[in-house]
Amino acid sequence: MGLLPLDGPAVYSNVTVTDTASEVKVGGTVLIERKVVTIQPIDGVVYFGYDNSVTTSNGTKIFKGQTYTIEAGDSLEVWVIADTGESVDVRITEVS
Repeated sequence: MGLLPLDGPAVYSNVTVTDTASEVKVGGTVLIERKVVTIQPIDGVVYFGYDNSVTTSNGTKIFKGQTYTIEAGDSLEVWVIADTGESVDVRITEVS
């Protein structure tokens, strides 16, 4: 069985991530039938995890300028957080 192509739709936006955990999504809800999420912090470091209890101590670090891709269906929550006192411009995409 071959790989299934991503055939859309796709959405993208920038979000500001602070020291309060934020769900990775474009708009008010995640993209229906989402398959892939990308996270790219533009001007700082963020950390991701799979619920709102993610912290800078237990999350996976994504470096400034790095693009991180996650296979994440629409029922898998992905959350990000920045260091205390930081405000990071992050680019998000969701693709189905």
